[in-house]
Amino acid sequence: DVYFSTFAKSMAGIGAFLAGEPDINQYLKYNMRSQIFAKSLPMPFVIGGLKRLELLRKSPELKDKLWTIADALQSGLRDRGFNLGATTSCVTPVVLQGSVDEATQMVNDLRKNYGIFCSIVVYPVIPKGMIILRLIPTASHTLEEVRLTLEAFSAVAEKLSKGAYNGGFAEVRIA
Repeated sequence: DVYFSTFAKSMAGIGAFLAGEPDINQYLKYNMRSQIFAKSLPMPFVIGGLKRLELLRKSPELKDKLWTIADALQSGLRDRGFNLGATTSCVTPVVLQGSVDEATQMVNDLRKNYGIFCSIVVYPVIPKGMIILRLIPTASHTLEEVRLTLEAFSAVAEKLSKGAYNGGFAEVRIA
């Protein structure tokens, strides 16, 4: 067996790893195209990843807090009719219908008007006409921030359904 994972989401970093029997690891190390042309991770990323692992080991209550926040976010989104697919992780994909332009305008609206950052997944990664807004809650988020996020997502979904993101960037409010 070979286990493969990335440092992208749970470790908030870059890079990936695999674990397996030494002879399999050695074979892959010298024969994987991505490995042959890759460089080492920058030392600040390695040290940061090790520190995050240390923090997770020494503070298990952070995992419980993370799941409290993730569960509140996901149940709140589902209660509002959002499709989250079959996610079983804290990473929260919100599946919508729309174009790449609409997705871009939605994330700009969320960031500029609601202070919410999320990434988008669009064609060609997923079928045309589909949008995934990916939220990544953390243990440092609060239930109040979850509430505000739920309100913001309801607002932008309504704007999307009314065509507000067709043909121009969303109006930016300055507080």
